[in-house]
Amino acid sequence: MSKKNPYKKDIPGICTVCGKIAFFDEFGNGKCPHCGWEMEQDEEEMGRVQGISYPMLVPVWRAREQYKQGKPFKATFEDFVNGLYFYSEMSFVYKGILYGVMFTQGKICIGHDGEYQLYDTREEFTEKANIDGRLLKDIWDEIENPSYMFD
Repeated sequence: MSKKNPYKKDIPGICTVCGKIAFFDEFGNGKCPHCGWEMEQDEEEMGRVQGISYPMLVPVWRAREQYKQGKPFKATFEDFVNGLYFYSEMSFVYKGILYGVMFTQGKICIGHDGEYQLYDTREEFTEKANIDGRLLKDIWDEIENPSYMFD
Protein backbone atom coordinates (compact mmCIF):
# COMPACT_ATOMS: atom_id res chain seq x y z
CA MET A 1 0.00 0.00 0.00
CA SER A 2 1.45 3.39 -0.92
CA LYS A 3 1.17 6.42 1.32
CA LYS A 4 0.58 9.88 -0.05
CA ASN A 5 3.55 12.16 0.51
CA PRO A 6 2.28 15.23 2.44
CA TYR A 7 5.34 17.19 1.32
CA LYS A 8 4.87 16.57 -2.39
CA LYS A 9 6.11 19.42 -4.52
CA ASP A 10 3.98 19.35 -7.60
CA ILE A 11 3.82 22.89 -9.00
CA PRO A 12 6.51 23.40 -11.65
CA GLY A 13 8.56 26.57 -11.59
CA ILE A 14 12.04 27.92 -12.16
CA CYS A 15 14.77 27.79 -9.54
CA THR A 16 15.86 31.31 -8.66
CA VAL A 17 19.50 30.21 -8.48
CA CYS A 18 20.25 27.84 -11.36
CA GLY A 19 17.29 28.67 -13.61
CA LYS A 20 16.29 25.04 -14.13
CA ILE A 21 12.86 23.54 -13.59
CA ALA A 22 12.05 22.82 -9.94
CA PHE A 23 8.85 21.89 -8.16
CA PHE A 24 7.11 23.82 -5.44
CA ASP A 25 4.35 23.14 -2.96
CA GLU A 26 1.24 25.29 -2.85
CA PHE A 27 3.07 27.83 -0.68
CA GLY A 28 5.96 28.34 -3.12
CA ASN A 29 8.46 26.29 -1.11
CA GLY A 30 10.70 23.56 -2.50
CA LYS A 31 14.20 22.25 -3.04
CA CYS A 32 15.79 22.37 -6.47
CA PRO A 33 16.80 18.86 -7.58
CA HIS A 34 19.55 20.33 -9.79
CA CYS A 35 21.49 22.69 -7.52
CA GLY A 36 20.07 21.93 -4.06
CA TRP A 37 18.83 25.45 -3.37
CA GLU A 38 15.97 25.43 -0.89
CA MET A 39 13.41 27.95 -2.02
CA GLU A 40 10.76 29.85 -0.18
CA GLN A 41 8.04 32.04 -1.53
CA ASP A 42 9.14 35.67 -1.93
CA GLU A 43 12.80 34.81 -1.21
CA GLU A 44 14.08 37.41 -3.63
CA GLU A 45 12.09 40.17 -1.95
CA MET A 46 13.28 39.01 1.48
CA GLY A 47 16.86 39.00 0.21
CA ARG A 48 16.56 42.55 -1.03
CA VAL A 49 15.02 43.74 2.24
CA GLN A 50 16.93 41.64 4.79
CA GLY A 51 20.03 40.46 2.93
CA ILE A 52 19.21 36.83 3.81
CA SER A 53 17.13 33.94 2.56
CA TYR A 54 15.26 31.23 4.39
CA PRO A 55 16.18 28.49 4.97
CA MET A 56 19.56 28.82 3.24
CA LEU A 57 20.69 32.10 4.93
CA VAL A 58 22.72 32.94 1.79
CA PRO A 59 21.19 35.84 -0.17
CA VAL A 60 19.89 34.71 -3.56
CA TRP A 61 22.32 36.97 -5.44
CA ARG A 62 25.32 35.39 -3.63
CA ALA A 63 23.89 31.88 -4.14
CA ARG A 64 23.81 32.55 -7.88
CA GLU A 65 27.49 33.58 -7.79
CA GLN A 66 28.46 30.52 -5.73
CA TYR A 67 26.51 28.23 -8.09
CA LYS A 68 28.19 29.73 -11.19
CA GLN A 69 31.59 29.19 -9.56
CA GLY A 70 30.74 25.58 -8.67
CA LYS A 71 30.97 26.32 -4.95
CA PRO A 72 28.61 25.00 -2.28
CA PHE A 73 26.13 27.44 -0.80
CA LYS A 74 27.69 28.97 2.30
CA ALA A 75 26.71 32.04 4.25
CA THR A 76 29.37 34.64 4.91
CA PHE A 77 29.97 35.97 8.39
CA GLU A 78 28.03 39.09 7.36
CA ASP A 79 25.09 36.90 6.21
CA PHE A 80 25.18 35.17 9.60
CA VAL A 81 25.09 38.48 11.47
CA ASN A 82 22.23 39.70 9.24
CA GLY A 83 20.39 36.47 10.10
CA LEU A 84 20.99 37.06 13.79
CA TYR A 85 19.47 40.53 13.56
CA PHE A 86 16.48 39.20 11.65
CA TYR A 87 15.76 36.01 13.62
CA SER A 88 17.42 36.82 16.99
CA GLU A 89 18.75 33.24 17.37
CA MET A 90 21.42 31.51 15.31
CA SER A 91 23.71 28.52 15.64
CA PHE A 92 26.82 27.02 14.07
CA VAL A 93 29.25 24.16 14.59
CA TYR A 94 32.97 24.65 15.17
CA LYS A 95 35.28 21.68 15.71
CA GLY A 96 32.29 19.47 16.43
CA ILE A 97 30.79 21.78 19.06
CA LEU A 98 27.40 23.43 18.58
CA TYR A 99 27.39 27.14 19.45
CA GLY A 100 24.37 29.37 19.93
CA VAL A 101 24.19 33.09 19.32
CA MET A 102 21.21 35.06 20.56
CA PHE A 103 20.04 38.28 22.09
CA THR A 104 19.63 38.30 25.85
CA GLN A 105 18.95 41.33 28.03
CA GLY A 106 19.84 43.67 25.17
CA LYS A 107 23.21 42.04 24.53
CA ILE A 108 24.50 39.52 22.00
CA CYS A 109 25.37 36.23 23.68
CA ILE A 110 27.56 33.56 22.05
CA GLY A 111 28.40 30.30 23.73
CA HIS A 112 27.90 26.61 24.43
CA ASP A 113 27.46 24.38 27.50
CA GLY A 114 27.21 27.28 29.95
CA GLU A 115 30.30 29.10 28.66
CA TYR A 116 29.43 32.35 26.96
CA GLN A 117 30.52 35.83 25.95
CA LEU A 118 28.37 38.98 25.86
CA TYR A 119 28.68 41.89 23.45
CA ASP A 120 26.88 45.23 23.62
CA THR A 121 26.64 46.08 19.92
CA ARG A 122 26.71 44.56 16.43
CA GLU A 123 30.07 46.22 15.84
CA GLU A 124 31.57 44.85 19.04
CA PHE A 125 30.29 41.34 18.23
CA THR A 126 31.63 41.55 14.67
CA GLU A 127 35.06 42.75 15.80
CA LYS A 128 35.55 40.80 19.04
CA ALA A 129 33.50 37.58 19.10
CA ASN A 130 35.95 34.70 19.41
CA ILE A 131 36.38 31.05 20.15
CA ASP A 132 39.48 30.20 22.16
CA GLY A 133 40.97 33.59 21.27
CA ARG A 134 40.41 33.20 17.52
CA LEU A 135 38.08 35.81 16.05
CA LEU A 136 34.89 34.31 14.66
CA LYS A 137 35.20 36.39 11.49
CA ASP A 138 38.73 35.00 10.95
CA ILE A 139 37.74 31.34 11.38
CA TRP A 140 34.51 31.60 9.39
CA ASP A 141 35.79 29.22 6.69
CA GLU A 142 36.09 26.54 9.39
CA ILE A 143 32.51 27.05 10.61
CA GLU A 144 29.94 24.42 9.67
CA ASN A 145 26.17 24.66 9.34
CA PRO A 146 25.60 28.34 10.13
CA SER A 147 21.83 28.48 10.47
CA TYR A 148 18.80 29.54 12.41
CA MET A 149 18.87 28.07 15.89
CA PHE A 150 15.62 26.19 15.39
CA ASP A 151 17.04 24.21 12.42
